[in-house]
Amino acid sequence: MAREDIHKDGVKTQFPHNDPTKGGRPVSIRNQLKDLLEADGNVTMPSSQVVKINEDGSVVLKLPTQMQLAMKLSSWAMSKKGNDSLKAIQMIMEQIDGKPKQEIDNNNTHKVEPLTFKIIGKENKTEQYET
Repeated sequence: MAREDIHKDGVKTQFPHNDPTKGGRPVSIRNQLKDLLEADGNVTMPSSQVVKINEDGSVVLKLPTQMQLAMKLSSWAMSKKGNDSLKAIQMIMEQIDGKPKQEIDNNNTHKVEPLTFKIIGKENKTEQYET
C-alpha cells in the first residue's frame, strides 16, 4: 500500500538557499546608470522620495540603494582623481556594454613527439607501435 503523504518528503530540503521570501537576486544598477547618463544631469525623483524641503529651497531625498550606488559611481567618474575616475568609468562601461571579450592565442607551436611502445611476446618477438 502506497503512502498518501509521500509528496511531503522533500519539502523540508527543497531549495534551501533559494527561498522566495528572502527577496531573491539583488537588483542591478544598470538601469539607474542608464537613467543618469541619459538624463544629462537632470534627474526627476518621485514625490514619495522627498523627505524634507529646507527653507533655502534645497531638498532632502530618500533614494533607493541602487540609485545611491549609481550616483556615487557617477560622481567618482566625474572626479579629478585619476585612478578612481578611470576605474569608475570602466565599471560604468562594463555595466552598460558588458565586459570586453578577451582573445586567447591558441597557436600552439610546441611539437609533440609520438610515443613508441615495445611489446615483447612469448616467442621473443618484438613489435613496435606508434601513437
